[in-house]
Amino acid sequence: MYLQVSLGVDGSASNDSGNVLNEARLAMLLQRVHPERRAAAMSAKEALRVATRGGAAVLGREECGWIGVGSAADFVAWRMDDMGFAGAQHDPMAALVFCIPHNMVDMSVINGRQVVRDGVLQTADANELIKRHNALSKQLFATAAAAKAAASC
Repeated sequence: MYLQVSLGVDGSASNDSGNVLNEARLAMLLQRVHPERRAAAMSAKEALRVATRGGAAVLGREECGWIGVGSAADFVAWRMDDMGFAGAQHDPMAALVFCIPHNMVDMSVINGRQVVRDGVLQTADANELIKRHNALSKQLFATAAAAKAAASC
């Protein structure tokens, strides 16, 4: 029996970072805990495949999870000459999983449109988005606290 396996992330309400590379790394490292299999249990390439092609397959989205003619034009890219990737040039896929870039992506293309260029969001003012998100979050917590206080009366 063949099972489809995937990884995914949710928003900040239920996930610490929403970083699928963190999830791929964790999945890979957890497989390597087995005392007899260790590093052979799952490679970085396999972890990335589960996070990309695996997710697409589970969702029935065969046009996603790979780059090529006929695929959806959504992808992200990081510069590999960053300090975090020093010494990892021999295997860029392993570098993504083991070194996990901590900076924003250098390029992001969504539905064929470049959304991030040279690490800068092109579609909106990131500072304004952060400011609005923080205000809404503060409002949500205030509303929840007020509801809790009213329920305890």
